[in-house]
Amino acid sequence: MKFKEMIEIIQQHHPDIGIVEIRGLINRAQDEFSARTRINESADAFPLVEGQRGYALDDHHLEIKSVDFDGRAISRLAGRPQKRDLT
Repeated sequence: MKFKEMIEIIQQHHPDIGIVEIRGLINRAQDEFSARTRINESADAFPLVEGQRGYALDDHHLEIKSVDFDGRAISRLAGRPQKRDLT
C-alpha cells in the first residue's frame, strides 16, 4: 500500500484530520513498529572529544545495541557511574 492510499483510507474514517497530522501519525507508527520488531539497524561513527562523556544522537537512533572504540567493544555500564555529568 502506498503512502497516498493510506492517507485516503484514514481520511475516509477521520475526515477532520489534515494530511500533515496523518503523515506525522503514520511516521510515528512506523518508528514504533521498527523499534518493536528491530528490523532497522544502522551503524554510525562520530569523532570523540577528550573529556566529554555525553554526545547528542540524531532522531533516527531508536536503541543503542553496542558501542565500539578503536575496534573493541565497550561493555555496558551496570549501575551508576562514579562521576556524573549533571549540568
